[in-house]
Amino acid sequence: MSSVQKTDNWAVIQRRRRIRRALTIFLGLALMVVVVLGGVGWIASDRALSPDSRETPWSLDDYPELSPTSVVFDSETGITLEGRFFPGERDETVILLHGFSEQQDQVLPQADILNRVGFNVLTYDGRHPDRYGDEVFSTLGAAERFDLIAAVDYLESRPDVDPERIGVYGASLGGATAILGAGLDERLRAVAAEGAFSDGDSVIASSFERYIGLPAFPFGPVTKRVAEWRAGEHLDDARPVDAIARITDRPVLLIHGVDDDSVPPDHTERNLAAGGDNIDVWWVPGARHFDAHIVVRDEYADRIVTFFEESLR
Repeated sequence: MSSVQKTDNWAVIQRRRRIRRALTIFLGLALMVVVVLGGVGWIASDRALSPDSRETPWSLDDYPELSPTSVVFDSETGITLEGRFFPGERDETVILLHGFSEQQDQVLPQADILNRVGFNVLTYDGRHPDRYGDEVFSTLGAAERFDLIAAVDYLESRPDVDPERIGVYGASLGGATAILGAGLDERLRAVAAEGAFSDGDSVIASSFERYIGLPAFPFGPVTKRVAEWRAGEHLDDARPVDAIARITDRPVLLIHGVDDDSVPPDHTERNLAAGGDNIDVWWVPGARHFDAHIVVRDEYADRIVTFFEESLR
């Protein structure tokens, strides 16, 4: 073999080694990216599907005039929901839905406001592994909307409820669920939603940036897919911005704190833009996420009562 051939063979061997080395580095980096994305996606999906339960700073003991009875009702999602029914002097009824990682005690201020003037009120604990078992996840409204419909079914079975006069109020995730449920079920004759998000992608993105300190892309889409796989739900089904466009013949009240940094006000702006002229909006200066009832207590009570009285009359 000539020296020229030996040199050529050596060059080929070196080139192949460089290619193998480059491929090894590339595959290693790709594997690292997959591991990082998957790890962050799993941890973030865990926070979304089974968030730490927050303790509400008030309880039934703080509302001695409320006298609820415990109720249970079955949802087509396969769980039995636990709640309270607050009987009123009239037959109009309002379902109250709490927010993400909260319990039904969160909406006791609203229950007190409405029950004092005679409304029946129904509250219940929403989906959460701590309350209903390890596989019962919070799903950003995808499954919660069917739980709300089950609540309407339950109310229709009660002789002290007029099935033609049922409304719903929700806070945060509860507000999104109220819109989603009313988009499917016309028996919900009036909808009030406070601090409701417009769509899952946007709320996941804003939550990433605020609570985790990582950019929404690429971590948000990965988290969404992991959450969908774990929960067995399509989160694109939970888009209040689409559902609100189907609520055309019933009154809707959107409430949002101007200083809300948990669910930014642009979520309500999108919901408002997608709806019709049956929608009213109340921007509350100085209010953050679900504290309008504290910031403007009297005006809040007047607006909530007036809305449901006029809507369910």
